Amino acid sequence: MTQQDEGLKRKIGVFGLSANIVNIIIGSGIFVLPAIVASYLGASSIIAYLFCGFLMAMVMLCFAEAGSKVTNTGGPYTYIETAFGDYAGFIGGFFAVGSNLFADAAVSNALVNVIASAYPVFENGLPRFIFLFILFYGLVYINVIGIKQGIGLVKFNTIVKLIPLFLLIAIGFKDVSIGNLNFQHIPSLKTLSETSLILFFAFQGCETGIIVGGEVVNPKRTIPKAILISITTVIVVYILIQTIPRVF
Repeated sequence: MTQQDEGLKRKIGVFGLSANIVNIIIGSGIFVLPAIVASYLGASSIIAYLFCGFLMAMVMLCFAEAGSKVTNTGGPYTYIETAFGDYAGFIGGFFAVGSNLFADAAVSNALVNVIASAYPVFENGLPRFIFLFILFYGLVYINVIGIKQGIGLVKFNTIVKLIPLFLLIAIGFKDVSIGNLNFQHIPSLKTLSETSLILFFAFQGCETGIIVGGEVVNPKRTIPKAILISITTVIVVYILIQTIPRVF
């Protein structure tokens, strides 16, 4: 058990940590993956979401258990370090930081590409660099100011991200036709497995969201609650979004 005092202020509650996890898990993939999953499974694609959601819930329960016992900042690599020693923790941290850097680079460049489609000036090197510098500097600055401002931005981003999705769900459900949700047979295990490998991408991110463990209020209670709330929210939102295109 790691109980080291890192000098960090514990200001993140259940809502803040839940928002952090949901904000990381629900990304741009939700606007692409439903069509891919539907092309494999059709109306029975909801089964893939339930299957993936169940498997990811099992993984998240492991993180909930670890996060309630190892309460330092660091998330997965802190758990690895506590269980297997410094070297294993270093390897885990190396891969965790590296994967996040690659993911941030890909997502941020995709964002600039979308903006450049409307404003071609951002296709050039210098404007592109300046935009990304301001974006990342702004995020760093807000986090340096304090945890209250940082988690406040996360809550804002999560709400802004979820509002369009909830609007899509609310507007779509007025035209629901249950008959369009019928499917004749359960998908084969091979098809379900292949689809799930693609869909797992949409459920990743919990391990990154709990890195802030050293700034969580009463982590033994807060982390398990936040993980339960976040995975439930993600599964419900994903299933509803996958359902909407099938009801018209």
